[in-house]
Amino acid sequence: MDTPEELEITRGRKQVRFAFVVTLGSMLMGGVLGAVIMLAFIDTSGPTLDLPRWGIIFSEALIMVPLVALLRRRNLPLIPSLRLEAVDPVTIRDAVLIGVGVSVLMDEMDRLVALVFPLPENIAQAMGFLTFNTPTDALLVVGGAVIMAPMVEEIVFRGFFQRQLELGYRDITKAILFSSGLFMVLHFNPWWSLQIYMLGMVLGFMAWRCGSIWPSVVVHGVNNALAVAFANAEEDAVSWYVMGGHVSPLWLFIAALVVYAGFKSFLTQNREPIPDQPVGGDRQ
Repeated sequence: MDTPEELEITRGRKQVRFAFVVTLGSMLMGGVLGAVIMLAFIDTSGPTLDLPRWGIIFSEALIMVPLVALLRRRNLPLIPSLRLEAVDPVTIRDAVLIGVGVSVLMDEMDRLVALVFPLPENIAQAMGFLTFNTPTDALLVVGGAVIMAPMVEEIVFRGFFQRQLELGYRDITKAILFSSGLFMVLHFNPWWSLQIYMLGMVLGFMAWRCGSIWPSVVVHGVNNALAVAFANAEEDAVSWYVMGGHVSPLWLFIAALVVYAGFKSFLTQNREPIPDQPVGGDRQ
């Protein structure tokens, strides 16, 4: 007969497998279905691949369908199962500060990585879907990249997947590292792997520390918002920010201070949580 410790290890392994299967299934189902439907609207005769901007919202929404359907089928409460608990305004303010500072630091990391691992021209052109010329396109890009994508990805990776790993592994560090790794892999962009992985660790730590994904949604959204803003800015408009093709040392220094201040307040406001316990049918 298995000992209680062996039974706990077995249940933990089942929980981790369950987390991987559901997360991969949700992401692939949403991505594949979204891609198939968008292909019908893509003009392949043009010189570049013009992705429909509504596709971001559509594909991200599809990702949520199998995950929510599974939780409903198992009669699991959505709010605790996906870490959707509300947080106080101070924590949201701290998340905004952290998001701005981290985004600037990540921008410089992008530029440094590009020196040795440059982004291919076709990939750079594909990122053109973040640019817009009409109010409708602006609403679609902001709604998809700044609102929908951060919310859905944080629900899936930090709300569901990482929480399941925490319950299965009983090791917060391992859960954050593995969830960040899958987050990186499923972005399918090896040129940004290091940046995405490090961002995932920041988001994972924040979600665990305060027991809610909303701060990580804010950080993720701020990061995407600044990416959209810079993608649509004229070169002269950001001359105050860039120096010699890199982020100005002044702004890097300010960004580091902002991150420090944001995290100092965030950690004070959110004490280390009590280990999470399985809810309802979480144990597989």
